[in-house]
Amino acid sequence: ISQQEPFVGRTGEVGDELGSALIAAELVQDVMRLGFLMERHYAPYSKWFGSAFAQLACASRLTPHLDAVLEARRWQDRQQHLVHAYEIVAAMHNDLGITEPLSTQASHFHGRPFLVIQAGEFADAIRARIQDERVRNLPEAIGSIDQYVDSTDVLSDPILRRRVREIYGSHD
Repeated sequence: ISQQEPFVGRTGEVGDELGSALIAAELVQDVMRLGFLMERHYAPYSKWFGSAFAQLACASRLTPHLDAVLEARRWQDRQQHLVHAYEIVAAMHNDLGITEPLSTQASHFHGRPFLVIQAGEFADAIRARIQDERVRNLPEAIGSIDQYVDSTDVLSDPILRRRVREIYGSHD
């Protein structure tokens, strides 16, 4: 979220509402994935993603805002609804107690008119709590396969996922 959160407004500000809408849709998916992660539920592939999300405890609070993001025609409206969703997810993070509580209030991006939750601060706080040296030494950009692959064929097939891992190497 941290890499894209100001871009809904930045693209909209230059008149690229389509680009803003695409970025907002990606951020909606990221918020939904965080819901699965924080509630410790498997996030299925796209065919079942929305249905499974609706079963999460956070869905009743997030869905109205996420729907509004996807329905919005102006970047300002998309941003406002994303901010509501970010604030809910930030409070969910704090409720987990895995870090010291962080701010749940959106702020301006470097004095610009774009509201963000400063998602990087959440990632940094989590990273600071990692005890295992092997995990601490992994590059920050390394994560799950679905950060890099959006193919249902790969994500739903354990053998293909292992082959992708072999192609890119292991960090054992």
